[in-house]
Amino acid sequence: MKAFKYILFVLLILIIGFSIYIAVQPNSYDVKRTKLIKAPASMVFNQINDFKNWENWGPWKEEDPTMTITYPEKTSGIGGNYSWEGAEGPGYMETIAVTPNQSIDQEISFGGMEPNDVYWKFKEVEEGTEVTWGMKHDKMNFLFKAFAAAQGGMEKNLGIMFDKGLNKLDRIVTEAYEKLPKVDFKLGDVVEVELPAQKFIGYKQNTSTDMPQEEMTKLFMEFMPKAGLYAANKLTHNDYVPGTYYTKWDETTKEAEFYIGLLLKKEIPPAQGMTAFNIPEGNAVKIAKYGNYGSGDYEAHMAIGKYMQDKKLEMNGESVWELYVNDPTTVKPEEIETDIYYPIK
Repeated sequence: MKAFKYILFVLLILIIGFSIYIAVQPNSYDVKRTKLIKAPASMVFNQINDFKNWENWGPWKEEDPTMTITYPEKTSGIGGNYSWEGAEGPGYMETIAVTPNQSIDQEISFGGMEPNDVYWKFKEVEEGTEVTWGMKHDKMNFLFKAFAAAQGGMEKNLGIMFDKGLNKLDRIVTEAYEKLPKVDFKLGDVVEVELPAQKFIGYKQNTSTDMPQEEMTKLFMEFMPKAGLYAANKLTHNDYVPGTYYTKWDETTKEAEFYIGLLLKKEIPPAQGMTAFNIPEGNAVKIAKYGNYGSGDYEAHMAIGKYMQDKKLEMNGESVWELYVNDPTTVKPEEIETDIYYPIK
């Protein structure tokens, strides 16, 4: 009996000691890991932005084979979420903020407890993308602190899982990147320029933003020679530059509206079926892309978008235009130049 009382007394001391230990632990934590992945930020971002991809590289399924995952209709972008049931109880995760190719903010909750903050940062460097995966909380309750302590602490427990996940993510993204065709374009620097008043004339096109490249090429093969022939009968070659004037490109509705035609250095009336636009003098940001038409366009527009965000610049209107500076039949494919302009306030 005395021995039993002694054991109870020791257990009580241990419980009190553990409770005191838990109580004096920090109420907040911020654990993060960074990994260099030799691939563009867009590829890393897209892999993480959709929760359906997480089973491919997330470390938890391997740790708990009994885990069952439920996906709703929306699994990517703001509002994207998923839930799970596992050996340690249920969980839920949702994306609450996204800056494409730069950051993702999420919330994760375990067993209905107050959510913890999850964050991702993407930084493009010369070797690829530095991706940072972190998780933090400012006010942990006693039960969560006890659970964390039993697991060896948040830094140890989460750090190991983050390292495993990032290593698997690295393998998946790198393998996919290495299978892509070799990049056949290069980009110049984004620069700010002052533009004089100009006029653009072109043939209107209404398409989908998802139009296949082959179909888009057919449009240009039909209307660009038509515009060029009209100008050649009235102007010298130095009096105009072939180009495209975009008035709408909506990825949400998939609607695109643009005009295939000419930027005029010497004014002429538009041909029948053409529309004329006056481009007022002002400032713009410009990037030069070198390579075949259609190759590197996305990267060029993303570079301008990042520059404008970093410099806190705003567009002046919604129209964007690109000019085809040299004759693709007289230069090497890697020397074909396309200049892209965004007017700014």
